Amino acid sequence: MAYRLMVGVADPKEAEAIVRVLAGDFTIDSCRMAEQLLQKLSKANHDLLLLDMDMPDMPGTAVLRILRHTDHGMDLPVVAMGLRKGPEDPVQAFDLGVDDFLAKPCDMREVAARVRAVLRRKFERLDHRGSALSIGGIDIDPSQRRCAVDGQRVKLRPGEFNLLEILMRKAGRVLTRPYILTAVSGMSPMANTRAVDVMIGRLRRKLGDRARGMIETVSKMGYCFMPPEP
Repeated sequence: MAYRLMVGVADPKEAEAIVRVLAGDFTIDSCRMAEQLLQKLSKANHDLLLLDMDMPDMPGTAVLRILRHTDHGMDLPVVAMGLRKGPEDPVQAFDLGVDDFLAKPCDMREVAARVRAVLRRKFERLDHRGSALSIGGIDIDPSQRRCAVDGQRVKLRPGEFNLLEILMRKAGRVLTRPYILTAVSGMSPMANTRAVDVMIGRLRRKLGDRARGMIETVSKMGYCFMPPEP
């Protein structure tokens, strides 16, 4: 299967290097301006967006906020690249739903590896979805990527759905932050685990007051999904 990628990178030399390392395996569109990038994404189906968080006409954070409110961009996998001016930069990107974050300057081989890893996780999960599951009023159906709480549908991004599924399938067990980071995002367990706290916080908010209480914080360790008492 030939995946179609959108590369939104401001620097022409960097964009050329990325296209060169990926072109043999993917169909690639590229843009240097965020406005043009958003227009192109709305007109064609892409399997992944490689996004420079420092676009000249619009911050990457703004691009992501706009993208996540569109039908075509709601579930689009995104690998972000940024200068990482501070420790919160990757956290902010993950809070906006990116699947991976690379600090610039990037090794082009690592860029290619991260892109392939995100695509592999997405499409392997599509091919190997688990059975539907219902615990404490939370229902998930991986075959349709649907989640409902007390019968009311809850819209979750792919990473949020994956996180909830892992927590529910391992209910009652404490999952460490490095484990979650690896299982959900495919990132190194040595990466910034603050991103896990961001994902958990976002998931709790979407699940609502009663359901969010089932995701318990275990001090100095991680998180545990605890079903309610019968």
